[in-house]
Amino acid sequence: MQKMKRRLGFSLAGVLLMSSVLAGCAGPDATQPAAGGNAAETPKGPPEKLVWYVRYSEPANAKAVLAKANELIQSKIHATLDLRFINPGDYDNKMQLIMSSGEEYDLAFTSAWANNYLNNVDRGAYIPLDEMLVQYPDLQSIMRKEVWNAVKVKDKTYSIPNNQIMVSQDGVWFKKDIADKYGVNIQNVKSIEDLGRFYATVKEKEPGIIPLRAGSVSLGFNAYVPSAENLFSIDTSTWKVYDKAQNYVDEYKTFREWYLKGYFPQDVATLKDETSLIKAGKIFSRYGRQKPGGDAELKAAYGFDVVQAPTAPPIIGRSAALSTLTAISTTSKKPQLAMKLIHLINTDKELINLLSFGIEGQDYTKAGDKRIEKKAGSYEVPGWLLGNVFNTYLLPGQPDDVWEQTKKINETAQIDPLISFNFDRTRVENEMARLTAIEKEFQPILDNGLDDTEKTLKLREEKMKAAGFDKVLAEVQLQLDEWRKNQK
Repeated sequence: MQKMKRRLGFSLAGVLLMSSVLAGCAGPDATQPAAGGNAAETPKGPPEKLVWYVRYSEPANAKAVLAKANELIQSKIHATLDLRFINPGDYDNKMQLIMSSGEEYDLAFTSAWANNYLNNVDRGAYIPLDEMLVQYPDLQSIMRKEVWNAVKVKDKTYSIPNNQIMVSQDGVWFKKDIADKYGVNIQNVKSIEDLGRFYATVKEKEPGIIPLRAGSVSLGFNAYVPSAENLFSIDTSTWKVYDKAQNYVDEYKTFREWYLKGYFPQDVATLKDETSLIKAGKIFSRYGRQKPGGDAELKAAYGFDVVQAPTAPPIIGRSAALSTLTAISTTSKKPQLAMKLIHLINTDKELINLLSFGIEGQDYTKAGDKRIEKKAGSYEVPGWLLGNVFNTYLLPGQPDDVWEQTKKINETAQIDPLISFNFDRTRVENEMARLTAIEKEFQPILDNGLDDTEKTLKLREEKMKAAGFDKVLAEVQLQLDEWRKNQK
């Protein structure tokens, strides 16, 4: 009988913006009114430039699209945007270098899974946004209170969650033509063993196609287990904290078998440009978040039909809330203006569609008031990287009511019991830095079966212990117990 456990995976979460600056902190633009407010006078002088880093390879036609977007931005908030694209495989390292150098920039994509939000807050990379947040009441009401609580660190909000699907539901997508060819019925995908049988068929009969992009414990069809700091799991029957790796030994062993059978790319753990491989039809399946209309989005991104299967129940948890965020850098000299831009991209339909899909006629054609058809090889940036996807056009295959469906899920999904638990790393900051580095070292090995599972887990445990794992676990347990005392 399959065990029922599951880590809180990184998800696409959605949510909208808001923010605020330190009390008494006034940049050069501090006298400018909030976006949407009544300006006492029209700003004078040339518009100020805002630099925004995003985790995406520069798309076709980017310069033309940004030029048109800047016409709109300048007319609305007297600013221009320098949207700087960084290849996803390089994003973490380059952002670390940018922050370490003290480079002046204004906004950046951050999350629980890329350009780690919590680590960056700890290092002082972002400003708290709560005071600016109150200037944008139209944004505050868009998401559930629990989601805003999840984004806070030490009772302060350091980022704006991008407003999209907030539910974290793990799943897997399959290339439809191959799935149909070999009878992969998603209704029959109920276990990791089922996946293994499908992959064996593809490996045998389609030697030019890789069965699975990469391993993930989220493919284990396990029940939900709350987690903390991506290192610890919490048993909510006893409220005891333990090493999350204990949940997934069986999955890790399965991934080792799959690796040895050649189900993954040879460079599975270091592959930087998976998109080209997927678009070329060389990948049969990949882990992916489940959401209404997701299959249509994948078709638009990759150029072929997919079918999807959920591997876990829908949950709104902290990792989901932290999965797609926009933060304002402490090096920004225009934090108020940066906040205006966040507000604008989350409330102005023309801007979010322009920066997501490009220019009508050049990059897409209209197929209705709210629906478009993309042109091959044209500009495109996922809306969830930037802001409010509920204001974006519909793509072919997406239901007319996809955003209504998504909002309903956001409003009704189960809330993680630990969504507002914010671990304070202060007393174990050095240990946490070491443990995070060790986890980053071992996770790709375990998820992709790159070495013997038992040997790898033993070595991981030894390194974790030496780095202060027990001390941090005790601190998490202490703070968790204190947090529970204050819960109603």
